[in-house]
Amino acid sequence: MRQKAVSIDVTNRCNLRCRHCFFWRANNPKELSIEGWEEVLRRLPKFLYCAWVGGEPLLRPELIETGKDSFVINEVVTNGTVPIPDWNDVSFFISIDGTKRYHELIRGKGTYERARENIETTGARYLLLNMVVNSQNYRSIEKFVSEWSNSRVLWVKFSFYTPFIGGENSLFLPFSKRNEVIDKVLKPLKENYGDFIFISNSILESMKYPNCLKVTSDCPATKLILSLDTMGNIKYRSCGGTRACYMGAGAICEKCGHMTPHYLRAIYEGRDWEIIRKSLKHMPRATALKAIRSLLPKSYLPGLSSQKDT
Repeated sequence: MRQKAVSIDVTNRCNLRCRHCFFWRANNPKELSIEGWEEVLRRLPKFLYCAWVGGEPLLRPELIETGKDSFVINEVVTNGTVPIPDWNDVSFFISIDGTKRYHELIRGKGTYERARENIETTGARYLLLNMVVNSQNYRSIEKFVSEWSNSRVLWVKFSFYTPFIGGENSLFLPFSKRNEVIDKVLKPLKENYGDFIFISNSILESMKYPNCLKVTSDCPATKLILSLDTMGNIKYRSCGGTRACYMGAGAICEKCGHMTPHYLRAIYEGRDWEIIRKSLKHMPRATALKAIRSLLPKSYLPGLSSQKDT
């Protein structure tokens, strides 16, 4: 299966030192120049989708502005404490790890209110939250969803903390507790809040143990996403092979809790129309049609080719 997307590390710099983050511990200050990235982008295959990550990618917005026109869909993953540009051709995934108390235990004092203010004041439309569930903040999930359900945020999604070599791995939520959170917390929230919860039943089942091991042992993300570091080089995973991984070499693959591999599996192997519909819901129609034509095999989409973009 050919690669569908690219993940770009915009910068090694970050204004925070989050307990659960592997990135800032790598101590790699080198970054490719804008001109260097322009050359890399010219040489890339035609990808529909790009995830701009970091570090804190909004510390280097000029690179994103330079490169985002190369892709139909752009996603910026930010901690929210840097002002969010008024870009409506980009989706901003803002990392909020639970209610204020638990979020700031991970990310530092004052980070919650700064992120909330930036969310409320930006002119950007496509604002989405990502919560990384860990051994401390899992108790706050329900309150977290309630607090944000009436905000400008379009929806929230969930991953579980991935341990990494030399990291704060006391944050890892044991598999038995992960299963409990999925069954007793996330499934009821999905029923109560509908499309505000960006997840599907098949993804929830896939993320449970032992089902999750089938995904991590043959990770779809390493096959479908080209992951590049700040110098434009491929980021290889730590558990062997020559596949790229956006988590980098420090992640412990068999305990990965990221939602993305399960999301990709649901789309490309499971034909999960629930998550496909949610993915397209907040895109402009023309963009959504381009996305679905590019990402899915034609056999999934009878009759779509006869439709016209509007």
